[in-house]
Amino acid sequence: MAKRIELNGLELFLLPQKVIYIPKYKKLIISDWHLGKLSHFRKEGIFVPSPAIEEELERLNLLINELDINEIVFLGDLFHSKWNADWEKFKSYINHISKQAIKCTLTKGNHDILSDNHFYNMEINVIKEIVLSEGIVLSHEPIIGLPQYMYNIVGHIHPGCSIEVGARQSFKLPCFFLQDKVLTMPAFGKFTGLYLVKKTVNNTIYAIVNDSVIAI
Repeated sequence: MAKRIELNGLELFLLPQKVIYIPKYKKLIISDWHLGKLSHFRKEGIFVPSPAIEEELERLNLLINELDINEIVFLGDLFHSKWNADWEKFKSYINHISKQAIKCTLTKGNHDILSDNHFYNMEINVIKEIVLSEGIVLSHEPIIGLPQYMYNIVGHIHPGCSIEVGARQSFKLPCFFLQDKVLTMPAFGKFTGLYLVKKTVNNTIYAIVNDSVIAI
């Protein structure tokens, strides 16, 4: 079950699939997918599971089929590192969904190091940030010096939280993290770590528990 919130009067839904959906703009926001990470590690001689980018793309397909979307915004760290064959498969996928009138936009992150020629003949717009009329900025990392009324939706740190369940047991869960008008998204990628954040009186943590997003 999604969690509905409002930022400056704009309705957003935090989904358990670790994405944000904005109905007014029909935007799906995804952060820190880190595609190609397993292929990169295997190329470096690190033993990891065999990459299956088709499974990753199917995760996005399910969201496209479920929601009314006209734009997908990737909030940086879309591809993990240097070029590998996973990029060409992703490029073909992006060009395919563009034929369904779905626009794709990337706000570049620190891991997005592919040169411009890798985006040649690819239906994706690469920019620094997106500013919505409600005073909400979409970017990979927090932008310093925004006007006080503005919110910033970001990724980058892969936030997670620890839930105590008694008997000295706890669970580490991905979460959305809202503090100081910065809403940080969990990483969409399955092979990413968690940066644990702590609950205080000045922030809100929205933990992803199975198929629900719950404020704690």
